[in-house]
Amino acid sequence: MGDWTPPAAGGDRQSGQNVIVALRRGLDILDMFSADRRVVGITDIALELGIHKSSASRLAATLASAGYLVAASAGNYTLGPRLAVLGSLLAARQDLASVVTPFLRELVERTGETGHLAVLDDTVAKTVQVVDGWHTVRMHSWAGKLSPAHCSSMGKALLAGLSDAEIGERYPDAELPVRTVHTIGTVERLRNELARIRRTGYSLDNEELEAGLRCVAAPVFSPEGGVDASISISGPAQRLTRDRMAVLTRLVRWYAWRASMARGVLAVPAGWPAAPTEEPPAPDWIERPRAADHPDT
Repeated sequence: MGDWTPPAAGGDRQSGQNVIVALRRGLDILDMFSADRRVVGITDIALELGIHKSSASRLAATLASAGYLVAASAGNYTLGPRLAVLGSLLAARQDLASVVTPFLRELVERTGETGHLAVLDDTVAKTVQVVDGWHTVRMHSWAGKLSPAHCSSMGKALLAGLSDAEIGERYPDAELPVRTVHTIGTVERLRNELARIRRTGYSLDNEELEAGLRCVAAPVFSPEGGVDASISISGPAQRLTRDRMAVLTRLVRWYAWRASMARGVLAVPAGWPAAPTEEPPAPDWIERPRAADHPDT
């Protein structure tokens, strides 16, 4: 079955005996929005639907009263919260991993590093999906792996979606278990790190969980406005230098946001930085080896 394409706005809206013209026009207005067109004006609606501006204004106002549109400025509208609710119902029918994994695979293909999808279980980050990297030397992981959230990049991205009160409930003691000399060892330091993650939109593991391993993660948002998953890439510290990590954060954030949108998310929740709008270029140091040179990849 091919992709569904909505009929052109100027098409015949009365070809079917049971078509309600006003409803069809309202749906045509919603179809005018796209990733490149977030705001639609009354004049645009009138021109594209071939109706008077007064009729376009009444249609848009009706959609806004039901929550399908929101007035952005005089005569202009953006998509409304009701669509996010409907999108969440659709996304709920789909398994989290099935929606997010295609984007994780793209991220791994572009970087060669092992990719993870994780969810939070109290103070533990649980890996629910792994995509192996294609570098000869790479991290090996597995679905079902449990990692302390406070010292893994994907765990910290998940914790950053919690309130200060929730952090206090999950970490009642001032001290935290230490895995390496780089592990965050106090709740106070963890709170500061989570605040930084919310400012930047990504989290890092600089050999905090395991010596010689670095990771970068970003949150995957839910249609309800929270953080219920994260994706990450991990690799050896010798390859993932601090300078390179700074570049990889942009790629990870890009694919995490694309995964969020695929789940029906229309806007970044309050308190997080704006969503990335341009796809980052592939890092210039990454060159995938030829299959003939590495037949096992």
